[in-house]
Amino acid sequence: AVVSTQSTNDRIQSAVKHRKRAVYARQHESWSLPIYGNFADREQYMSTYREYLKSQMEEKNWSKRHEFAKALDRQQKTISDTAAAEEAEREAAIAKKRQNTVFRDENKKMMEEIAERKRAELKSELEQERMLVKIDPINWSRTLR
Repeated sequence: AVVSTQSTNDRIQSAVKHRKRAVYARQHESWSLPIYGNFADREQYMSTYREYLKSQMEEKNWSKRHEFAKALDRQQKTISDTAAAEEAEREAAIAKKRQNTVFRDENKKMMEEIAERKRAELKSELEQERMLVKIDPINWSRTLR
């Protein structure tokens, strides 16, 4: 429920009266040629009026076309910006994928080198054990059975 006070109603009424006065003044302030008189005077007045209306229509048409062209430019710019952003994201994803592939390959190579080193160490350790067994037949470390 809307509660209105007397001052609110007075303010609304005074605003309405002010607007009515402004409309009345705007309608009656401009002087125009009377449309009474002979045919030539009336035709001259109406042709002036028609030209004025035509120019108004042309201005409105031009402004609509101009606004449409600006909106079209904004849309095309938005579309091109979006396409550029998508292309940049795609390029970034490709670069990241390449970087991850290089990282993976380097890790794989490093792990293979570590495994090869461990195999070589184990092989040399076993070879050393065999040499020790040849020298001393007792297998103290119990690695050879």
